[in-house]
Amino acid sequence: MPELRDYVCWDIERVISTIQTEAVVASSAVFLATHTRLQIQRAEIDGRSFNNTGQMVRERDVLKDFLGRKTATGTVLMPVVGESGSGKSHLVRWVREKLPASDKRKVIYLEKSKTSLRHVIESLLDGVDDEEVAQVRADVRASTNSADASTLALRLINELMIALAGTTAAELRGRQRQLAGPKGLALILQDPVLQDQMLAEGEFIPRFAEHMLSDREADDERPAHFTVDHLPLNVTAAMEGVAAPTRVMLRLLLSKPEMRDVAVGMLNEYWEKSVQATSSLGGGRVLDAMKKVREIYARQGKEIVLLVEDFALIQGVQRDLLDAITETSQREGRTVLAPMRTLMAITSGYFHDLPETAITRIEASTGGHVYNLDLVLNNQDDGIEAITSFAGRYLNAARVGRKELEAHAGKSVPNQCDQCPVRAACHDAFGKSAEGYGLYPFNRPALRRTVHAVAPAEQPHAFVPRTILSRALIPVLTEGYDSIQEGSFPDEQFRSRFKSNRDADDLPLAGRVREQIDDLDQAEGARREKLLEFWADSPTELINLEPGIATAFSLPDLSIDTDRTKPLPRTPRTTSQPKPAVDSPRKSGDPALSRSLQKRLDAVESWSTGDGLPTTEASTVRSVVSRAAVYRQDWLNPPVKPLGVSDAVQAGWSNRANTVSIEGAAAQALAGDDSPVIFKRTAANSEFFKTLILLNAETLTAVRSQDVVRLASMADRYARVLRTRVTAQAQLSDADLVSGLRVSLMGAALAGHAHPHLPLEQLHAAAFDAGRSWQRGDGSSRTEMWQRSLKAHLAKRGALIDTLRAGLGVGQGTGAVQVIDAARALPLLRRAAEQWELDSIELPRWVQEAAQPLAGWRVLVPAQHAELASLLNDMRQCFPRGERSADLLSQLDASLRVAAELGLEGGSHILAIRALVEENEDADWASLTVLERDLAKLTDDLEGPAALAAALQGVVPLRDPHLAGMHQLLRSADAFLSDALQAAEARGQTAASTASQQMGALMDAWQQVAQAASGGEA
Repeated sequence: MPELRDYVCWDIERVISTIQTEAVVASSAVFLATHTRLQIQRAEIDGRSFNNTGQMVRERDVLKDFLGRKTATGTVLMPVVGESGSGKSHLVRWVREKLPASDKRKVIYLEKSKTSLRHVIESLLDGVDDEEVAQVRADVRASTNSADASTLALRLINELMIALAGTTAAELRGRQRQLAGPKGLALILQDPVLQDQMLAEGEFIPRFAEHMLSDREADDERPAHFTVDHLPLNVTAAMEGVAAPTRVMLRLLLSKPEMRDVAVGMLNEYWEKSVQATSSLGGGRVLDAMKKVREIYARQGKEIVLLVEDFALIQGVQRDLLDAITETSQREGRTVLAPMRTLMAITSGYFHDLPETAITRIEASTGGHVYNLDLVLNNQDDGIEAITSFAGRYLNAARVGRKELEAHAGKSVPNQCDQCPVRAACHDAFGKSAEGYGLYPFNRPALRRTVHAVAPAEQPHAFVPRTILSRALIPVLTEGYDSIQEGSFPDEQFRSRFKSNRDADDLPLAGRVREQIDDLDQAEGARREKLLEFWADSPTELINLEPGIATAFSLPDLSIDTDRTKPLPRTPRTTSQPKPAVDSPRKSGDPALSRSLQKRLDAVESWSTGDGLPTTEASTVRSVVSRAAVYRQDWLNPPVKPLGVSDAVQAGWSNRANTVSIEGAAAQALAGDDSPVIFKRTAANSEFFKTLILLNAETLTAVRSQDVVRLASMADRYARVLRTRVTAQAQLSDADLVSGLRVSLMGAALAGHAHPHLPLEQLHAAAFDAGRSWQRGDGSSRTEMWQRSLKAHLAKRGALIDTLRAGLGVGQGTGAVQVIDAARALPLLRRAAEQWELDSIELPRWVQEAAQPLAGWRVLVPAQHAELASLLNDMRQCFPRGERSADLLSQLDASLRVAAELGLEGGSHILAIRALVEENEDADWASLTVLERDLAKLTDDLEGPAALAAALQGVVPLRDPHLAGMHQLLRSADAFLSDALQAAEARGQTAASTASQQMGALMDAWQQVAQAASGGEA
């Protein structure tokens, strides 16, 4: 005898072939067998919207109204409205199935799955033998057969561009005038870069083109019209390569949201014109063809019934078709066009976008009403009977199968439960619908919760048939087929797919119950939780499942108090009622918590059952945990400047998710894989969080001592992690500090305070000196590049030194650093001084600004070396090694006196040279020997590290501040006296020959000095 344990009464193939989410797919027998009374409301049209009257009608009422309504024009246009999946197409299909047979009626049925323009036109014109109509068919076939989707999409956008370019400001209204003509919105569609964006895969135009050429898949909803999302407003991609006039138009759309709406309105307004031009249907050809069809059927005495499963599928010919189907059938008392009755399914949003003329014609033909299928239940009427009736029919159909249903076409639908060997036990445990169909593997609570779990987020009580079938019934029957037989249902797929919807008043299992399950049932805990939550409707105490359900799903009972074997009655809540109090650990007699604080604890409880943890609660937890680690940190081992909470945050230890990661919390997406503190969604953590929130609120009410101990333990453990995190985030590792010290030394070298051969103690002093008093007195002999680099470095050096001190020193509390830890700093400084260039290292962020002026180091140092070498060489031409400066200056003075006496040159030159002598009176001419010795240590190759170090010894030290002045004096004197000598020789035959000879003798002596320098004499 079969038993209910692990029992299935369906197979996957029957489920897939029988349960169809699209009304048109199912055969007539299956469709009628699964048809459940739809929840239809009569709604009154109010402008472009409609308002429900509260009047519920049945399908037969809609059929009677549709077929029986009389109008003066002989046309009826009746919309069936509702959101996607609400059953609109199902109602249209039902009307077709129930239409009485009549040879006085021509029925045209436009299926929503046949979206191609060819199918639409051929369905509308089917059965009509007329030359004009035949030509329309042929033209549509030719236009759709001759192009693929990408080619058609390009033609569509070009035709739309042409249509927009042909507009004028005079014919447009309001803000549309700013987008008129060839220099308006048409520019956007014409530009190749922006065209590529609009023709990208998945965009409106290419999807429309695909649907024009071929029928859509069952679940492939075609967009109804352009939206703002379809505008090519990707700024980064759009601005590159876009022509200047187009860029102006693009900026207009980017800067003004209202203009984007205007642009979308124009695209939709002229879209139909572009579709007709592309498919050779322009000039009212569809209107004329449909009139011809109506004329032909009028002569035959027939009425046309047009059933449209989805009004959006006739995009491109809507206006012509609306005109054709609402055109009055009477002319001068005669019927010249066949009467037309049109029943069309249309989404609520698309109804709002209908042309004003269409709304007016609908009101005229229906008396101002539509039929609305958007059913929204509530917590007073959860619609459980409607849900069970709907689900029961489909569950029975899945058990019977398509072939058997079709075999019973026109007869009563067989109930598979009638011949089931476990029928009694199954119906007792799981229940049945009002029609007698068993609900297994659901029961009423499970069905209600499953339906709510897949409802739209903004309408948690919504009853959406297609969604219920595709996301609830089919997945449970197919994915659960094996797990039920294996005794593992509900499995992980079910548990992750279906969550209790709090907004629909479906409370998850209480934390106290889940904690008990964790303790008592390690093997089947996850299954038990979900079964109690869905099939037992979330009892407030731990219970065992109803025996029949437990047996069916192979879930053993737990040893629990027998007084708690029945769930407490579930009390529906309205939105005005407070949520149940959190499972509080507080003792009896504790003062009540404030309502706001209790609400925060409730949020934590909700998080533990699957909801997200709100920002406020997550921030509190992160803040308390992160601050505790800061307070427990020992900043003296090794010594480093202590950080306060705000400093720690800036250094990388924050109260954000990248420090404290909380599963399912707000901002958790910001967490990285290296978050040091990680909290999983567990009951224990939720209780811990409650304690942290209470502590943060400075209340001891309900604070658990074990949570306080846990916080202290975590603070000790994560204090070490804090040090590592701060070091890494602040980039204060040994390698980072070495980089900073090296940049500091190189900056000090620019200022003349450090070079490779200085003692370590002097380098230490220079490395930690902010350089606020540093000035080079020898700036006149420095290259412009050297001076510029020094100035730029000193401007940023203060921040560099502050960070070095903070990383290697200690202070009083969190104040300024007073002492550098030399034991740690000196080894790092020694490593830094091993190289005097930056090519081979990666600099931390805090070093980069001070290092930027050193970027041209390999050019800067050789250039300064060359400058000094050139200066020295010029000076040695006039002042050779071994020459005494006193002798040189004495000889120069005598020469100047003789030249003045002879009047060989203008007095101004002599005065200028004497001024230079006076300016350089304090010059140390012996410093040239030191400079010469330092420069001589460098080889000709300045590329290697050793050469750079040697060059630094020559170029870094502070030189005599008069060096450039000495050079100018020598060069000026040499030039002047050379000219004076030539003048003296020219005057050798004059009366002043004796003086000239004296001048010649002095100049010979000066030239000998120069020759000695060039000849290498000491």
